[in-house]
Amino acid sequence: MPEGDTIRHLAERITARFAGQRVERCVTRDPRLVGLDLSGAVLREADAVGKHLMLRFDDGRTLHSHLRMDGEWTVGRAARVPEWRRRVELWMENGRLTAVDMPMVGVVATADEADVVGHLGIDLCAAVVPEPAEVADRLVIDPTRPLAGALLDQQLVAGFGNVFAVEVPFIAGVSPRQPVGEVVGLDGLVAIGAALIRHSMRGGPRNTTGRRLNTADHWIYGKSGRPCGLCGTRLEGWTDRESPWGRFSVWCPECQRLESPRVADLIRARRLLGLHPARREPPFPPAN
Repeated sequence: MPEGDTIRHLAERITARFAGQRVERCVTRDPRLVGLDLSGAVLREADAVGKHLMLRFDDGRTLHSHLRMDGEWTVGRAARVPEWRRRVELWMENGRLTAVDMPMVGVVATADEADVVGHLGIDLCAAVVPEPAEVADRLVIDPTRPLAGALLDQQLVAGFGNVFAVEVPFIAGVSPRQPVGEVVGLDGLVAIGAALIRHSMRGGPRNTTGRRLNTADHWIYGKSGRPCGLCGTRLEGWTDRESPWGRFSVWCPECQRLESPRVADLIRARRLLGLHPARREPPFPPAN
């Protein structure tokens, strides 16, 4: 599933390409959109709210979509997939905008967008930089919940996906299984994750190490069973069926010992991210 940074980048691409342009033709092939015709409407902007994409038009309507695992928006060129997979096609003045295999799509009055996204937590990729302490307060509403499960709950904090739920705990030296209420310095861990995702939303490959080699894009994500790159201990993990939060997970049993309480190690985090440009991205925690 695309993470919040990917959707924010997509929204910015659509806005840059089509904002201010009129829909010259609209074709829908989805039973949820029967009768919809956006022809003549002008696209004001595209916006991301967590992992939801909102296309706002000047007639007071918003085309709302969620990509989940399989959906995508083709921006600019005509989509090459069969027509039955093109759920929405918008011919703009300067290209085409096509929703392909979109699992969630609908239209809502722009004034009523809260009906579809009002349940979301603080948006990590919003225009206003999130306050880590506020996010941390939301994460501990259920203090017994595993850290990774809380990070992935979009009703608590919107934007994190599984890459960050694996990588951010490792960077801070905390187990993803640690009860979130037992993490000391949770706001610092959140600040690191927010800085990483906000840097990533500007485009380019999602990288949590700061290294340039493709083989070093992530510290432990997707590497269960291999040696930890820091201490050499064999990485452990769960499949999505084994994980209490329904997503596969990886951790180092030595670097991320499960103990109560567990302190988020910001010194370790700054060392691991010493080459990462996210260190200059608010709200990355400053050195004391």
